[in-house]
Order: sequence, then C-alpha cells, then structure tokens
Amino acid sequence: MIAFLGLGNMGSPMARRLVAAGQKVTVWNRTRKELPGASVADSPAEAVSGAEIVISMLSDPIAVAQVAEAAKPGLSAGTIWVEMSTIGPDAVTSLRGLLPFDVPLIDAPVLGTVGPATEGKLRVIAGGETPDFERVQGVLGVFGTVHHYGALGAGSKMKLAVMAGQLSVQVLMAENLAYVQRLGLSTSDYFDLLDATLLGAVGQRLRPVVEEGVPETRFKLALAAKDLTLATDGPGEVQTLTAAARDRFAQAAEAGHGDEDITGIVPAVLELP
Repeated sequence: MIAFLGLGNMGSPMARRLVAAGQKVTVWNRTRKELPGASVADSPAEAVSGAEIVISMLSDPIAVAQVAEAAKPGLSAGTIWVEMSTIGPDAVTSLRGLLPFDVPLIDAPVLGTVGPATEGKLRVIAGGETPDFERVQGVLGVFGTVHHYGALGAGSKMKLAVMAGQLSVQVLMAENLAYVQRLGLSTSDYFDLLDATLLGAVGQRLRPVVEEGVPETRFKLALAAKDLTLATDGPGEVQTLTAAARDRFAQAAEAGHGDEDITGIVPAVLELP
C-alpha cells in the first residue's frame, strides 16, 4: 500500500496516476479531499499505517516537518518515505533526523507542472542510497522519467540548481520586456527577433502572457519565490542574479500575484514604476 500525503495542485494528479496504475493508495490532505479509487485517512498517522511506501508532496519545509511528526506514530520499520516536495537539502537532512532510523528516506522532487503531472511526464529528480532508490524506482516511474543523482539530498540540490536558473531567466525576460516598452518598441517584433537567439524558447513561453494574459495557475508564483529563497539560503555562495530574481518574485507575491501562475511575474514587473 502507498500512503500519499498532500493533494494540492501537483499531489492530486500524481495520486490519481498511482490509482490508475493499479496501486492501493491511501491519501491524506490537511483539508479533507476525496480521491476516486483511493482510501481517505483522517490523519497522517492513519494514512501511513501499514504502508510500504509513503510519498509526501507538500508546500514547504515547515509543512513537511509538521506532517512527518504527525505521521511518526503510524510508521512501521522498513516503510520507505519518499519526499517529493521542493524543500531543499537542509530540510531533507532535518527530515532524515526526524524519521525513525529504520524508515529509509529518498528525496525526489519533480520538474514539471500540473500538465506533465497529469500526463505522467514529470522528471523525477532523486537522491538516496541505491538499494532504497531501487525499491521505489518502479513506483516513481508512474510519474514520468526518473533520474538518480546520488546520495540523500542530491535530488533536492539538483532541483534547486535548475529552478534558480529557470526562474531567474523569467525575471530577466520580464525586465527586458519592460525595457522594450520604455523604448517604444513593438513587443511582437521583439519576440519575433528573439526566436533567433538562445532565449527563443523562453520568449515562446512568455509571449502568450503578454498578448493574452496570465494562464490558469500551473505553478504558483509564491512557490517560485519560496524555491528561490531556498536556493539562495542553502549551501555555497549566494548567487547575485538569483537573489535579485528571488526579490522580484517576493515583491510580486506581496503585491497580490502569489496565487497566479509563475508567468505572472511578467505583468507584475511591468506594473512596477
């Protein structure tokens, strides 16, 4: 049996894929949610009782720690915990210390949004001991392509490295578009010319935002601010450009854009004086 903790924008389609794959699934969410084909538990401890695998997909390090603490009374020796939230390597280390020693831990954040989660096309970025990873590799394959990058914490480190670059580029593009507008240039012409550069793919993603508006939320802007905070607070030197992007996302969230899709950073920056 698999216990799935957290049925947010990403957790719900991921849990549904497990059910569709024929797995016996028990789910828990802070606000009770039904999931067709799955049992619904009233507490994390109830959800994990008797589970061979526990998967957590929650919003931030605090939520993960709280849920893990609440789940501990129901855990059994040999149950393996797969942490799929984006919480950073420090929080993964803290989670390892919180769980019983006989409950192995894999960190396996994902790259992708709601669409890929629904279609089983996520990239699962895993870290942990090889025997533990091999135990859950088949289950993780239900979500998409699975990559194992090394010891515990390696998955979280790789996820933050990718997000730091990806999100910083979106802020760069938003500020560049504001510059284009101040120059009195056509944004349409700008995007056409951008297609001939290394930023062409980013431009294709953001052009509809400028021309049609922010799409339905696939990944909350506030969560992007959280990811960049983790990336700049973690090990290693602070990345200057990433820190600036973090501040832009934080500004946008504080200005009321937090629940919008991350591409909402474009109009948020364009609104700035």
